[in-house]
Amino acid sequence: MSDNILLFLIAIVPTLAILIFFVFSDKFIEPKKYVLATFVLGIFIIAPLQVFSSVSIMIMGSSIEYSPFFHAFFKAAFLEEFFKFCVLFFFCVRFTEFNEPMDGIVYGIAASLGFAFYENLLYVYTYDTPTMTESLEIGWYRAFTAVPSHAFDGVIMGFFIGRHFFRRHENKINIYLALIIPVILHGSYDWVLMTESIHTNFCFLVIAIELFLVVYLYRDLKNAQMLKKTEGEKKIF
Repeated sequence: MSDNILLFLIAIVPTLAILIFFVFSDKFIEPKKYVLATFVLGIFIIAPLQVFSSVSIMIMGSSIEYSPFFHAFFKAAFLEEFFKFCVLFFFCVRFTEFNEPMDGIVYGIAASLGFAFYENLLYVYTYDTPTMTESLEIGWYRAFTAVPSHAFDGVIMGFFIGRHFFRRHENKINIYLALIIPVILHGSYDWVLMTESIHTNFCFLVIAIELFLVVYLYRDLKNAQMLKKTEGEKKIF
């Protein structure tokens, strides 16, 4: 019983902990109902992914045999990041509370972690993990690799979507970067794990690059928020 509880906690706590951190580190906290709705939509990204897989089988007559590179960058990275992008671009930006660049990060990470939440449960409970020990190992490994990687890609995507909507004088490069950069990073992470000739520890290099970008981009917006808050307080007095 204790192992089952531990496994469940390992599967859900990392995603919720990262989400809570980013939501409450926002100086102008977003309505919880919208964050939750975005998180749930992130979970339901699995639906169009399954539809794509089913349609592919119907057309081809059998499951497509992807090369590791194509599987990593298209079937995994592009499709997953594309549907996360759709959640932000067609849903979240319509919120009246989506009124500053930092909101892109908050909703971006909510959508990404919604998917990571479901994916974690899938890996520890239904994939080829016949023993509790192996399930726990996968849960712990993903807590420090796949979950943060999904979160970081959500931050990066949200940053560029926020910049696109709040810097309309610029060209459309930000909206392209919002999809291209997460796909490249996500695909690189998966490709390392799928390719036997590349040591799996290289996935930590990808995560380190993601973390560097997140710290750089997030700090930029936090400084802007602090300036905005200070100016607001001055106006009050």
